[in-house]
Amino acid sequence: MDVKEAVVARKSIRAFSPKPVPKNVLAEIMETALWAPSWGNTQPWKLTLVGGETLEKIREAYVERFATGELSITTPDYPMPTEFGPIQKARYQGLGRGLFQVLGIAREDIEKRNEYYRDMMRCLGAPHVIYLHLDRGFNPYALMDAGIILQTIALLAVEQDLGTCFLAQSVRYPDIVREHTDIPDDQLLVMGMAIGYPTEDHPLNLFRSERGKPEEFLSYLDVS
Repeated sequence: MDVKEAVVARKSIRAFSPKPVPKNVLAEIMETALWAPSWGNTQPWKLTLVGGETLEKIREAYVERFATGELSITTPDYPMPTEFGPIQKARYQGLGRGLFQVLGIAREDIEKRNEYYRDMMRCLGAPHVIYLHLDRGFNPYALMDAGIILQTIALLAVEQDLGTCFLAQSVRYPDIVREHTDIPDDQLLVMGMAIGYPTEDHPLNLFRSERGKPEEFLSYLDVS
């Protein structure tokens, strides 16, 4: 598989087999990803891979807190977006509609919607989650670097027939994650990535989000 094939093949996997991925496979992916570029070669990232009983405890605690109905009990270390420009808002809402349509969830079906959200709290059933964390007071460029290394991991995972999903909900309750890991208070949890073997026939994994036309994003100036 070449790089172009991996880029096109990659998509967000939202239903995973519980089968664990061998540690050596995950280690190879993560260690190779460390060659990703970063601003000034600062390499600001820290990555913590979690699975097994530790991840189960995190899942259980997340679902329990979600059941209280108070999503804001704990503030994420890095705030989640709440406002978008009109174009981005339309894309964001379109993604949600598409996913619920695939699952047959009606707009007014609050219980099924909540079950979908609970599944996100369970990290989509993935056997592993990679938590990316940065030093408190990080340079804003570190967020760009964080995205680069996570994308690198996602592409390397495709090569190993693994699926990934960038999962903001996995870092919604940073106190729970810290309680069950060795991530210290001086590190900010920025993003989690679910990783594992996809459940191939699941409707969510057959879904692909749309992309805009090239002319919406690209400009060529004085290029022949």
